[in-house]
Amino acid sequence: MAFSNSANPKQDKLSRKKIGLINELKKQAFVLFDDTPNNLNHSVRQDALKGAKGFILQALEIAPLDGDSLNLLARIELESGHLNTAQAHIEQALIEHPHNAGYWYSAGHVALAMSRFNDAEKAFKQAISLAPNQTRAEVSLAYTLVEQGRKVEAFQLYRQLAKTNGSDAQIRSRLLHCAQGLVADYYDVELEQDLISYLSWDDLNLNQLSHLCCSVLIYKFQLNHQGSAASFNDMANSVLLLKTLRNTIIKNELLEKLIIALRQELLSHASKKGRLINQYVPLCEALCQYALNNEFLMPYTEAERSMVLTLKIMIEQSLTQTSCTPTDISGALMLFAMYESWYTINNHKALFDFHNDSWPAISFDIKQAHDRLLHDQHFEFTALTPISQGNPHEVKTQYERFPYPRWQFLDNKHTTNYGRALQHEFPWAKIPEAILLQPLNILVAGCGTGRHALNVAKYFYQTHVTALDISETSLSYAYKKSAELNIDNIEFYLADLTQLAKLDQTFDIVECSGVLHHIKDYQIALKGLLSNLKPNGLLKLSLYSKRARTPIYQIRKAYKHGGIEKNEQDIRILRHAIFADDKIENKHLVTESDDFYSMSGVVDLLLHEYEIGFTPSTIKQLCDSNQLVFLGFSNLDSQTKASFKQFIGADYALNNLEQWELFESAYPSTFSSMFQFYCQYKPQLKSMS
Repeated sequence: MAFSNSANPKQDKLSRKKIGLINELKKQAFVLFDDTPNNLNHSVRQDALKGAKGFILQALEIAPLDGDSLNLLARIELESGHLNTAQAHIEQALIEHPHNAGYWYSAGHVALAMSRFNDAEKAFKQAISLAPNQTRAEVSLAYTLVEQGRKVEAFQLYRQLAKTNGSDAQIRSRLLHCAQGLVADYYDVELEQDLISYLSWDDLNLNQLSHLCCSVLIYKFQLNHQGSAASFNDMANSVLLLKTLRNTIIKNELLEKLIIALRQELLSHASKKGRLINQYVPLCEALCQYALNNEFLMPYTEAERSMVLTLKIMIEQSLTQTSCTPTDISGALMLFAMYESWYTINNHKALFDFHNDSWPAISFDIKQAHDRLLHDQHFEFTALTPISQGNPHEVKTQYERFPYPRWQFLDNKHTTNYGRALQHEFPWAKIPEAILLQPLNILVAGCGTGRHALNVAKYFYQTHVTALDISETSLSYAYKKSAELNIDNIEFYLADLTQLAKLDQTFDIVECSGVLHHIKDYQIALKGLLSNLKPNGLLKLSLYSKRARTPIYQIRKAYKHGGIEKNEQDIRILRHAIFADDKIENKHLVTESDDFYSMSGVVDLLLHEYEIGFTPSTIKQLCDSNQLVFLGFSNLDSQTKASFKQFIGADYALNNLEQWELFESAYPSTFSSMFQFYCQYKPQLKSMS
């Protein structure tokens, strides 16, 4: 941060000694503010902010209208959560110095914190116009546009930023987040090239580009229900198609049918030629990677099944020969992997015993992709409870077979204080000081494969996470990912939530996402969780919306699935039937879901043994009967909040479940991604059950 002598004309008459003292005070304040790591104990950080504030107030006593001092004081107050005070200071700085880009940048962030998005947009634009390269106002403007629901404009801005700041991890991550759900409405060569570039980024969730890539490919190939104007060779050599197959999940029925046809054509061509020719190796490799990504979900014909079985027999026979090398069977392995995992080969252990150096380039990437699945590597975990029979046991069986979700990368977020994040999201709530100031013990109950639990462990300061699940396979996946990502402030345990008694410690926060609605005795499970939550601690729940899940219930009724004993081929047939069924109301809510495009996702989405849906009214009953105070929903975008405010009127309250009941009744698909909400545990309250 550069300092300038920005005192008003009267202050220009200050002696050199006083000017020197002011600059020294500002320097000491900035060092405390900027150099004290945010990841220290929160009380240490607060002490640093107080110290910085003390120095800057001394500077302002000498020069009350010094712009740099007012700007830094506004930033200190902003981080301390004193938004109105921060606003007053930055407004004063701008009165004195209306052409300072840095001050406008700070003003924009104060407005953002206050959810005054129009003001934030104006401030960031002013900062850009005054000094385009002095601040990160362009990045903040793009974020503001997203918060306003203007995702297309935001994406275009992120595209430009990616061209000039392509290595910036924050810009990359926000571009991908912004792109999620966007579709092109015509073929754009420049957009295609940009997408090809983005699909080369490492360590990010490129699946967020899926809809956009699919829409560009549909226009590129002129694809419709009658077919495509493009030739097989054109598609086989399309860089965008190959990268999309390798790095995303296709979420479009038309494009999925095209991929099925390409795979069939490639298998047929190789069978006629007796080998996989070099020209089509990239397409075959991309189809193999895609099959691994969606867990071999795509259906295939009896003719294909016969050819795949022939390949399997040939591979198994070759592996029994001592002279066999990966090079000898690479073509067969690649063709087979378009349809089935190498782990289905009877003596696959012999396959993976080959040294890496012996694998040819043609199949080595797919070999490594199989290695990452680590199907044969399981760990044992300490069981905190007995595992009961009945519904919890059936859930365990399901997730042992189909661990969900099969994720690769965590979100890319700024590390922050959990309590401050909640304070920002729910300004009307009184967050306990212990949650704001102290290290936190957090229980994640029903962690599955660990993506959310590891996000919590990585991106919140001073946390220790205890993660529980009923599936040892899922816990193994989570444990392996924690080791891969070097996250060591988390422990994993086996547990049945319906059997959960008091543990050795109580927790500041308990999170239970997407779990209780699959447990018949969910009230018992909830009481077990609350018995381990500190008084005034916070509980985060994610529950299915009964209204938003109406298409799911139609499908479950129309296609009685017979349980998790269904084999993979039955699941493929079920998906095909759903695609073809025009009687399902709001079917797009199912077929556009990410979960509809992977094997474990379909099982989790449609084939659970038990499911119960909730409404805002039943959530209120749940809270009232368990001494919980509802704080608010945590998955609301700015558009939903604005619609709610307009619908309810001036007396709206975002933490009023009766008002949300009215709103969801009018807009039943609002919570298609589940209700996600926080409550505060008040055991001193008289139960209303």
